[in-house]
Amino acid sequence: MFITALIVGILTAQPIQQARDTRTPQTDQTVTVARGARLTVNNFAGEVNIKAWDRDQLRVQARHGARAKVNVRQTANAVVISSDTNGAVSVDYEINAPAWMPIKVEGTYNFITVEGTQSDISGETVRGDVVIKGGNGIIVAKSIQGAVSVEGARGRITVSSVNEGARVSASSGDVTAETTNGSISLTKMNSPNVEATTVNGNVAYDGTVADNGRYRFATHNGTITATIPAEANATFNVRTYNGEFVTNLNLAGPPRSEARRGRRLSYTLGSGSAEMEMESFGGSIRIQRSGSTSTGSKDKEN
Repeated sequence: MFITALIVGILTAQPIQQARDTRTPQTDQTVTVARGARLTVNNFAGEVNIKAWDRDQLRVQARHGARAKVNVRQTANAVVISSDTNGAVSVDYEINAPAWMPIKVEGTYNFITVEGTQSDISGETVRGDVVIKGGNGIIVAKSIQGAVSVEGARGRITVSSVNEGARVSASSGDVTAETTNGSISLTKMNSPNVEATTVNGNVAYDGTVADNGRYRFATHNGTITATIPAEANATFNVRTYNGEFVTNLNLAGPPRSEARRGRRLSYTLGSGSAEMEMESFGGSIRIQRSGSTSTGSKDKEN
């Protein structure tokens, strides 16, 4: 219990983290890597910051206690970085990696940041935030006690948290986002397939709607807001039990006042080729055109 409390205290004390960042690295090692190699970082506790550069080299700088030892193990197709802490609490990494290099980071008490790489990226931790900027391929950001964020990625994107929010922005491809106690924000999106679910939080989507695309947004206690182009072609299946349904788009369908007590209503915009499922138990559902600031009144019929 004492060690756990000590780890949590260190990871949540920002002034201590900032002071540690100014120290001279105890480990500073550079290795040449062949194209096609993958990077795996296993770190029990600390910070892992990875930035891309244009060299076919991997530079590993680490700040840690005198009793800790950082291991950089290289094979023909992989580089694995790990540490023997020998009672030390944490290891903080600053790593420069080739932009083409696939990256996987995992641990327990970690704050993970990966920026600028253009391949597969996976960051998973139990306690701590995960921030990914860039990436192309399979992108994964997962935390239990921490916020997760992906920006500027392309490919198949998965973000999940239990007790914090999840955010994806300026990204394209298939997206799966889930959390239990937190909101989900998807902005500047270009995706043909999105699923976003939470229990206690809002769900917001702002982006394009692809013809024949599939979109599913669900929350138990929260509002769902979809901001989409007025020229989109979509069929909206809407259900709310204790909220209202409002929109400022010209949707074809039944009067919005009928959206109450869990009745499932269907509305069409344009040809209706995309499918958008929207369900909230305790919150409202809002569909608004891109660039607007208000969804209008629930009393104004279609």
